[in-house]
Amino acid sequence: MANKLNVQFNDRQNKSLETMADELGTTKAGVLKTALALLEVALREKRDGNSLGVIKGEKVVKEIIGIE
Repeated sequence: MANKLNVQFNDRQNKSLETMADELGTTKAGVLKTALALLEVALREKRDGNSLGVIKGEKVVKEIIGIE
């Protein structure tokens, strides 16, 4: 069963969604579904005591914080 959600975005957020959709070859809804999946992973990992980061080669170059 699918559910609809009505969400309003400001101009900057809408442009960002459009840019990401073009880059990924999907729709704005597709971008939001991908973002939700990524957030689910991040929250699950946080519950398990892990953190989220950006890795280049073998090195962590950034740790992503602020996911509560």
